[in-house]
Amino acid sequence: MIGKKAFWYMLMAGAIGLYLLVLAGFYFIPDTAVVGAVLVGILVLHASEIPHAGRIARPKGISMRTAAVKTMLFGFTWWLPLKKGIIDR
Repeated sequence: MIGKKAFWYMLMAGAIGLYLLVLAGFYFIPDTAVVGAVLVGILVLHASEIPHAGRIARPKGISMRTAAVKTMLFGFTWWLPLKKGIIDR
């Protein structure tokens, strides 16, 4: 199952869903400081993955800009299947 594209695409959709949930939290949760901290935490975590993702993407002909954007959106759910050859972009 982990070797299937559909599995990783579902995880990528889940990453986007997490962003949407956090953004909805600004509307539904009165303590926006907590919601903001969660959002910043996700962004910092994903940003910390960019150098590693770039090292995986560069030999596959993927620009650093593309690697950075996809890593910020999807995190490891993008670069790990790329590394394993499950996805190619």
